[in-house]
Amino acid sequence: MKTAWFPVLGLLVAAVVHAGALEVKPDKENVVASRLCGKWVVEPKLSQRLTAGVVDRESPSGKIEFASDPAVAGKLPEKYLEFLKDKRIYMAGTMKSREKDCPFILIEHCGNPHVVWFRERDGDPMGDAESFNVILAVAKNPIDDLLFIGGDFNNQPFRALERAERAEAK
Repeated sequence: MKTAWFPVLGLLVAAVVHAGALEVKPDKENVVASRLCGKWVVEPKLSQRLTAGVVDRESPSGKIEFASDPAVAGKLPEKYLEFLKDKRIYMAGTMKSREKDCPFILIEHCGNPHVVWFRERDGDPMGDAESFNVILAVAKNPIDDLLFIGGDFNNQPFRALERAERAEAK
């Protein structure tokens, strides 16, 4: 009779641990987290140079938008806890790409700023995780910042993006 409570107790402890396990811990000196929010579009000339291919600003993958929402970190499924347990989450929010809103977090992975984003799989809104390396070059004026988005690994070329407001002003 006494042992019937152990599974329930275990679930309660797991729920408490999970509820407080993942949260955004911002750092004002984190270059990417401090300037990532906003709308970005491909900068064709630099992207072509980096990828050695034709890059179309109007393609669905040529536009991306980041919005901050720290609450996203607390909603991540338990299956990602093992990977994230020793990682600092610098930012969390929603990433809009290809007209879909996807939750994301910004972490450091292998010494690189890294965006992990989540999409629906089998009815679970965060059932699948994807990721990419990211670098942000800060300009004197934020409208002139450049965002570089790569692949998961260091052997994949980056694309260059500029703020949508700057592209529209050209």
